[in-house]
Amino acid sequence: MPEPTTRRDATDWSSAAIAAVPEPTDGVWWAAHTRPRAEKRLAADLVRLGLCCYLPLRERVTRNARTHRLHRSIVPVFSGYLFFVANEAQRNRTLATRRIVSTLTVPRQAQLVAELRHLHTVLAADASVSLRSSLRLGRWVRICDGPLTGVEGVVSGWRSRIRVALNVNILGQSVTVEVLRDQVEPIDPPWYAA
Repeated sequence: MPEPTTRRDATDWSSAAIAAVPEPTDGVWWAAHTRPRAEKRLAADLVRLGLCCYLPLRERVTRNARTHRLHRSIVPVFSGYLFFVANEAQRNRTLATRRIVSTLTVPRQAQLVAELRHLHTVLAADASVSLRSSLRLGRWVRICDGPLTGVEGVVSGWRSRIRVALNVNILGQSVTVEVLRDQVEPIDPPWYAA
């Protein structure tokens, strides 16, 4: 008799996503609101302090209006924000870098870890993403085929492809990725979205 199939557990992550966004062992996750254009320098400072941080980055392509040349740059997905793990004493040391305007407490740690791991999987797959304000309405889906297999998000629109939004609720923003209709399966809202 064949064994019943079970749905993928929400904690079934790739090793790269776990390495980029680990469960905190000493401290908790914080969202740092940085000074303008200081995200990368703050990330370097946090690494020097021995703290775990996650700065989601994407490639931005612009065209010079005068010369029409393409310019490629690596920019933060969420301008002005970076995520890091610290206890209270370590958080106070991060403020001494003078690159942080304020820190946001993360009341739902597990939810943030899950959202950042989904985001990391999409960014690592080099999928074309666009930034949107947070989308709460729509059907929860899991991508079941291709390099984004296992990523969960909310359907935010569709035409020839389905647009799936990956929310980072603490910032009130999301990233969208487009996939083919047959690459997603509907699911119940995950445990961290309840």
